[in-house]
Amino acid sequence: MPFSLVRGAALALGIAAFLSRLAVTRWVEPVTDRIEPPELGLLIHVLALVASVVVPLVVFARTVAPPQLRPATFTVDATARRFVAGAFPRSQGVLAIAMLWFAGGLVVLDRWPDREGPGFHDWPSETYHAMLFAVVLGMAVAMPFLRQASIALEPGGIALRGVRGRTTIAWEELAPDGPPAPAPVSPRIILHRRDWHPGPGSPRGTELPVGLLNVQPDFLAAAIREYVAHPRFRAGIGTATELDRLHASLAARPSGGGVETGDTGPRKRS
Repeated sequence: MPFSLVRGAALALGIAAFLSRLAVTRWVEPVTDRIEPPELGLLIHVLALVASVVVPLVVFARTVAPPQLRPATFTVDATARRFVAGAFPRSQGVLAIAMLWFAGGLVVLDRWPDREGPGFHDWPSETYHAMLFAVVLGMAVAMPFLRQASIALEPGGIALRGVRGRTTIAWEELAPDGPPAPAPVSPRIILHRRDWHPGPGSPRGTELPVGLLNVQPDFLAAAIREYVAHPRFRAGIGTATELDRLHASLAARPSGGGVETGDTGPRKRS
């Protein structure tokens, strides 16, 4: 699925969460306020609130943007001579849905005769409340389009861009035979340096934000191992020919990739 559709689905489900929370406030809360005992009414109200955000989140995370959607390949940036994996908008979409749901809680729906309809009057300053609503709404709409992380394999090393800025690790700095294949559940990839050794006080290395990257973690780890173990192939990084060779090499090894996905073809960036 194109990422434009993923981002659009995140906003659509976020709007559904926003409207669902308004519906809970407008129609469910008045009913639960009259239920006896009050504890039962409170429980039903809380369950309705939870369902109004959990259902859109589950639909997005499990159907629209599951982790299996990520490809087992890189984008070929021929101009910069590198293989690139950009950001996977799953986490941004989840945050957008949650923020839009939260924004729905900032809207007060009056049930008193002197004022009907939405408002922001229950704060000391209605202006500040409206400003907070506008800020949260704007952040939620922009969230799916933010690029949180990316990784690039270059002839000289690995360039990682994240919230803390850009980090570059030369191939010669990495420990041999690593990184190991990540676990199927909650995968993690840690790049250890050559002087790393297990023990108390030893540096952990650099952990890659695999959950934010648009690439299968097992393929990424296998590709890094390939270039750590075979320096002669690094000069070809950034070309479609080398990416084809990388796929063929990993596919020929029982432990080379362990990748199960239909999208393994090279993608080219101009």
